[in-house]
Amino acid sequence: MKSSTFFRALLLGGLLTAGAVAVPFGALNVTPRGPQNLNLETGVTEFPQGGTATDSKAGLTLSAARMQLKAGEQLSAQNATLKFRGGGTLSAAQVTYNVKAQTVTATGSVRYSDARFRNLTAGTVRMSLGSGFITATGGVKADNPALSAPTVVFDPHTVQALVMGPAQLSQGTLKTGMTPGGKLLVLFSGPRISRVTSKVDAGTLARFTPYLP
Repeated sequence: MKSSTFFRALLLGGLLTAGAVAVPFGALNVTPRGPQNLNLETGVTEFPQGGTATDSKAGLTLSAARMQLKAGEQLSAQNATLKFRGGGTLSAAQVTYNVKAQTVTATGSVRYSDARFRNLTAGTVRMSLGSGFITATGGVKADNPALSAPTVVFDPHTVQALVMGPAQLSQGTLKTGMTPGGKLLVLFSGPRISRVTSKVDAGTLARFTPYLP
C-alpha cells in the first residue's frame, strides 16, 4: 500500500488500537473496554465499546457504553454514569464534560442523587465543577424531598437550593408551594430541609443568577 493511501485510510477510518489499562489524555485517565479509534483529521479518539474516564483533580469518574474524547477539550459519553467526590451520582443517556470550562451537561433520562436529593430527574442537569453549583431544568422531580418544579439550582457551599415556581415541595410535615414566577429558598441541615422561605434577598439571588437558565 502506498504511503499516501495508507495515510488517507488513517484519516477516514481512524487508528485502531486495543487497550485494557489506563491511558492519560491530558487531565483525564481513560481505561477503555475495547479498541480506540483515533481520527487524525479531527483529533478525536472514539471508544466504541466505552470505558471509564477519571479526572482526579476535578473529582469525577465517568463510566459509559461509548465515548468520544478530544484531549484537553471535551469528553462526550453515551449511557453514562458519573460519580463525584462529594458523593453525588449522575446518570444520563448523553453526557458532555467540557474539560476547559469544567462543566458537565447531562441530557436524556437524567437521574441524580446525593445527600440532599434522592432520585432527582430532569430534562437537563448542568454541573459547574469549579463552583459546585448544580442546575436542573425541565420537569424537575425528586423523591426526597418530594419536589416538582421547572428549575432547581443547588449551592453545595451554603447547602441552599433555589426552586423556581410553579413548584410543590414536601418532606415529612413540611408542605409548601409556589405560583409561576415565584421563588423558594430551601435551606438544608444534613440530609433534611431545615427551613423554606419565599423571601429571597438581592444578595442571595445574585449568587444563584449566573446558574439560572
